[in-house]
Amino acid sequence: MSHYLWELRPYFRQTAGQLVLGSIHGIIMNTAVVLPAILLGRAIDTALAMGQGNATGSEVALAALAFVGGTLATEVPRALKRWWLMTANARIRSNLRTDALRGVFAWPMEQVHRTPAGDLMARIIGDVEVLGVGVREFTIETWDTVLFSISLVVAMLIYDSTLTLMALLPVPLAFMLAHLSVRWVAQRTTAAREANSALTSAL
Repeated sequence: MSHYLWELRPYFRQTAGQLVLGSIHGIIMNTAVVLPAILLGRAIDTALAMGQGNATGSEVALAALAFVGGTLATEVPRALKRWWLMTANARIRSNLRTDALRGVFAWPMEQVHRTPAGDLMARIIGDVEVLGVGVREFTIETWDTVLFSISLVVAMLIYDSTLTLMALLPVPLAFMLAHLSVRWVAQRTTAAREANSALTSAL
């Protein structure tokens, strides 16, 4: 189960165009993600300087336009990234359900009669949904978490490297804790899916 993403390669190939487009916009968004905060700070500083007589109205207007441009540079790619990656994920789940149902149709009739209908329903619908969550987290969070974090850390290091390193001290411990919880989460998920299958069969 730990290598399920590798086994899903055929489904990634079926949605390769959407995944590539979504990833490109994810890279753009999460590289520009630091711009709105930085440009807003500069716009506020410029407005304060104008109040003190150290800046002109045109400088304030330019700072405000820069902030709007930085926000658009982040939010437009965000919308396009979400569109392409979410539609790709929906297609992957649909293709998985189709292949699962096709596989059941290929079973010998004796096996079909021995298998509770509720169990099949739970697996084809519920298990694919759980798998789809994993695929969604892999395709979206790769950019939203990894690249987003890198962009923020780089910007923080430029502003104050000492404070940034102090703030990041607990991060390795958090990574270790997250890694240790993987097996526990997987066991709980498997138990929940098995219980759901039994409940659906009973109903």
